[in-house]
Amino acid sequence: MDKIFLRGMHLETLIGVYEWERQNRQSLVFNLEIGLKDTFKNNDEISETVHYGVVHERLRQHLHEQQFLLLESLANDVAQFLFQTFVEIAWIHLQIIKPGILPNVQEVGVEIERYANAQE
Repeated sequence: MDKIFLRGMHLETLIGVYEWERQNRQSLVFNLEIGLKDTFKNNDEISETVHYGVVHERLRQHLHEQQFLLLESLANDVAQFLFQTFVEIAWIHLQIIKPGILPNVQEVGVEIERYANAQE
């Protein structure tokens, strides 16, 4: 299966359980792999694939309007949003990292894998 990926994507949203976390939007690091329903075509047309620039911009806009308590909820929301927005997606592998939130811990996060047929 063919896939595209966006690694080290920094996006901001309001997230956290504690009040001090919810004072300002936090920058999170997203590593996203998107499996495509069709293989890459040999016609060099952007319309024949999922445009990763559009993925980034739509996610940025979506997360700006949302707020979450847990990374797990955020990850599930992102997967559902991507499946609804881009019908060409067969599966998603998503890692979300919340850097520097705990003393002496470089990063914490979640990792999920979801399939389009499970969403239908």
